[in-house]
Amino acid sequence: MSIKAISFDFWHTLFTEQPGAFDLYKRRRRSILREALLGCRDVAHTDLEHACHVEAVVHNTIWREQHRTLGASERVTRILAHLDVSLPDAAVAGLVASFEEGILEHPPILVEGARDALETLSRRYRLAIISDVGFSPGRVLKRVIADHDLLDFFDSFVFSDEAGRSKPHQEVFQRTARALAAKPEEIVHIGDLEHTDILGAKLAGYHAIRFTGVTPMGESETTIADFVTDDLRDVARLVELLG
Repeated sequence: MSIKAISFDFWHTLFTEQPGAFDLYKRRRRSILREALLGCRDVAHTDLEHACHVEAVVHNTIWREQHRTLGASERVTRILAHLDVSLPDAAVAGLVASFEEGILEHPPILVEGARDALETLSRRYRLAIISDVGFSPGRVLKRVIADHDLLDFFDSFVFSDEAGRSKPHQEVFQRTARALAAKPEEIVHIGDLEHTDILGAKLAGYHAIRFTGVTPMGESETTIADFVTDDLRDVARLVELLG
């Protein structure tokens, strides 16, 4: 059966952080929190760090075990609850907006070869994005895509905060297949993580290509992907082989 559509992961597949940006985002969130708490009560630096760490562990556990991601609003609320702090609704809303849009100050950069790959593939296939999100929701990631003039390449966007589920849950892959008007076996998914992208795609009946250009495979790691590549410009050739 021929391939009709291709879906991509966002993070570390099409886009990645600028050097040092991940730590910069984290420091910025801590700074914003400290400033918001000044008018409430004195919170020790260690307490703030611990609250943020606990929240991050909880979020990661829910993502891996329940296959959903928590929105910035719920994550901020959990941090404040751990600190036993109550802020006015307007202050909380400000924190949430700052957390969500923080990456726009130092936005993700396009992975080498991504634009060439999208231009080539869009001539023959319908394209989609299936992406899990962190603090930045799908609407912010779409702004990043728009800022690179790439929105028109895609026929579907499924972000975990909007779908209510994250990879490898089958709902995100099924929703994408419906949007692309293609059967699962007519779709190839490309992503960097085995336990979300590759496992989810294969369970959904998709083909899968693991991209290692940003996230290399471990020395003893194996994959169930159909192909592995570290160059997005090689995807068109591999998709033809699958078809």
